[in-house]
Amino acid sequence: MKKNLFKTLFVAFLAVFTLAACSSQSSSKETTETKISAMPKIDGFTYYGEVPESPKKVVSLASSYTGHLLELDLNLVGVTSYDKKNPVLTDYVKDAEEVAAADLEAIATLEPDVIVVGSTEENIEQLAEIAPVISIEYGKRDYLQILSDFGSVFNQEDKAQDWLDEWETKIADTKKEVQAVTGTDATFTVMGLYEKEIYLFGDNWGRGGEVIYQALGYTAPEKVKTEVFPTGYLAISQEVVADYVGDYVIVAAEDDTTGSSLYESDIWKAIPAVQEGHVIRVDANAFYFNDPLTLEYELETLRDAILATKK
Repeated sequence: MKKNLFKTLFVAFLAVFTLAACSSQSSSKETTETKISAMPKIDGFTYYGEVPESPKKVVSLASSYTGHLLELDLNLVGVTSYDKKNPVLTDYVKDAEEVAAADLEAIATLEPDVIVVGSTEENIEQLAEIAPVISIEYGKRDYLQILSDFGSVFNQEDKAQDWLDEWETKIADTKKEVQAVTGTDATFTVMGLYEKEIYLFGDNWGRGGEVIYQALGYTAPEKVKTEVFPTGYLAISQEVVADYVGDYVIVAAEDDTTGSSLYESDIWKAIPAVQEGHVIRVDANAFYFNDPLTLEYELETLRDAILATKK
């Protein structure tokens, strides 16, 4: 009798122990499984593989979007050389490895959960063998919409919207300040200087264009609007610079020596904006892009520069 009772109790104990173990394993499995993003359909976004909703390691091979990912507090383990030399992002990417899309082995070593690239990248299929890829076609989405798009992909819509709301408030305040100096009808030209080239930029190609034209609402000279805005940028010769410069000109260059021949020319010195002291020189490394972190830096820099032109 006692022997049968002992056997019954032992079997019951074993059953309970087994159920508890299974339950524990099931719970553990649920917590370690990666939740997949909804991967919403977004114009210009293409997904290769199942993108995780909360990736722990991200490689950004598209500098245009690095700041967006950082704004959403994603951990970047790999970034481009442009990101590394961007003073706005320096502290954010100091621990990330500098990689290029061709460095497949180096990228694989980083064991990313997701890779972000531009749509023109040639190695997308090879990269997709390393980790899920998000390919983005530049210009398909408004520069502010991109943050909301990433918010939708990574289930951070609220965080994205918080930044957008704060940005709208900053713009409204800044607009009042700068227009008190420039007036509402002032025209701006956005220019980029290189060793032997001069480029003009529109309202969606970085260099402060989004801030000046779209956010603060300034207009450009008619020649800039008709010849530059449709394509985003235009290369010009030194001889015709004056034809494109408005009441103010923003000049982006990577160092102080770039453009010295232009600055020393009679053509440049004869431009009214130059004579009025309305030239705003900025660091191109910090002004190349239009992500949230860069936009905040550009807005503050341009605000201070415009206020400084007041006589």
